[in-house]
Amino acid sequence: MPDFMIGYGSLLSSYSRRTYSGIDADVRPVVATGWRRGWTVRYGDEAATYAGVRHAPGHHLHAALVPTEITPELRHRERGYVFTQVDPGSVHPDDGSRAALPAGRYWIVVNREQVRADRDHPIPQTYVDTCLSGCLETGGEARARAFIQATELWDAPWINDRDSHAPLYPRRTPLSTEDRTRVDTLLETCGVLKFRQPA
Repeated sequence: MPDFMIGYGSLLSSYSRRTYSGIDADVRPVVATGWRRGWTVRYGDEAATYAGVRHAPGHHLHAALVPTEITPELRHRERGYVFTQVDPGSVHPDDGSRAALPAGRYWIVVNREQVRADRDHPIPQTYVDTCLSGCLETGGEARARAFIQATELWDAPWINDRDSHAPLYPRRTPLSTEDRTRVDTLLETCGVLKFRQPA
């Protein structure tokens, strides 16, 4: 039976999937019910905070259904999380398509712990860019807005490391000047850009 990841962070980005995990498959935009994304994950070897999820009845998680093998490389990439099997009935298409989602085992990675970003482990803009570029690929600005609005804890420490010689997020998706402006405009219109600090 094939395996599918419910990607809700960097796996949303095709560049990130191909470059850092060797995943070159077509993905489907989906909504997984009962989960909420927040800036709540960190690794012991990286001074940053990334997206995680928690169980949250009544909430909806905009994500991508990613066909993949659960390889040692993927487990290393997701080393701050626990691979958790999800009922496929709780996952629905989010691309306007009536086509059924594929049969298989559905997985989501869940934080080992919920840890809010702090000054020593801020949210990196390069990671935000990676996530939102994936949203723009799979559903345009409406999907990127849904990501921003449904994600909690934007008011934690958050650093604009785009032009840093040593970005906090080592697996970033590079954005053009035009796409940076597009992302910042979305963050501004959703009311969260005010929390971002310069590097």
